[in-house]
Amino acid sequence: MPAHLVRLTTVLFSLSHINMKSFSALKFRIACILPFFLRNLIKKQLKRRRQKKNNSIEAKLEDIRNILTFNMPINQIPQSTGKLRLLQQGNTVLLALFSQRCKEQGLNYWLDFGTLLGAVRHHGFVPWDDDLDVSMMRRDYEKLINLLPVMFPKEEGFTWRYHAFIQLGFEGTPLNLDITPYHLYYKQASPEAEYELRTSLLELSKKVFFTQGRMNCTDEELQLKMQKHILKGNPALPTSENPLIFLSPPAALTKHMIMPYSRIFPLREVIFEGIPFSAPREARQFLSSFYGDYMSYPPKVGFWHKTVEDMVKHLPFEDAVNSFIDKFSQ
Repeated sequence: MPAHLVRLTTVLFSLSHINMKSFSALKFRIACILPFFLRNLIKKQLKRRRQKKNNSIEAKLEDIRNILTFNMPINQIPQSTGKLRLLQQGNTVLLALFSQRCKEQGLNYWLDFGTLLGAVRHHGFVPWDDDLDVSMMRRDYEKLINLLPVMFPKEEGFTWRYHAFIQLGFEGTPLNLDITPYHLYYKQASPEAEYELRTSLLELSKKVFFTQGRMNCTDEELQLKMQKHILKGNPALPTSENPLIFLSPPAALTKHMIMPYSRIFPLREVIFEGIPFSAPREARQFLSSFYGDYMSYPPKVGFWHKTVEDMVKHLPFEDAVNSFIDKFSQ
């Protein structure tokens, strides 16, 4: 019997002795043991099951989306209220603090994903969004990792951890800022280079993955794998030659963000919740490449993060968030 099947059998045999508290750890162990083709097969089967469940109501939802699109444009939806709005206000203070301290340290960042979408489409939070997304080039990202204890001291109540990306927050609150790194490729932007890079990232996905809040390797190991499988031992192309840039694996394996350096730089400003922040030079093209028609209603409207949803619905965090706002807002 192959070695990975022996290990898998041992793990599955222990199921009868496991409790729910350690179930997450078990899923991570199983994911690490399964070969790529089995992980991929399971993923496809789960996706088919979800699609079958959703297809019965998809037609009705499409009708509702069409009615809303023609009668209530998405950029005219009122902002959120209640606990979610308070969470967004607290996150705005966290983002302003992050922006200020990055400028003090000479670090460049830009709004990304849902936060950039909110800035362009709503001039603030997407009404149902519950966290923040920014990105940096890898060089600034590594500087930030080293400066985290100085810029956001845990003695002041800040929390942070990094794996595939950095998560910055504040103790006792659901405040959260995700910071993801982008890398320089060794070839200029072209359709051929983009295809080659995408193929290499797909191959790397067989060796690196992110599940249950963890990567199956350390960041240092990931950088070595990228040097071997993505850059193939070549130095990154100078930014003056407009290389491709790509989102760091394993995030890149689901978000597929590959673009010319010139789509991001030089950075420009956008207004988010009444405050100027850094954004990609071609923000609308950036959003179109990721979301498609970003001015239409999405298939899902609501919380994307189950843990945040549970906190908003069930935990009384208002005092902690208000205290954070009072202490750090300017």
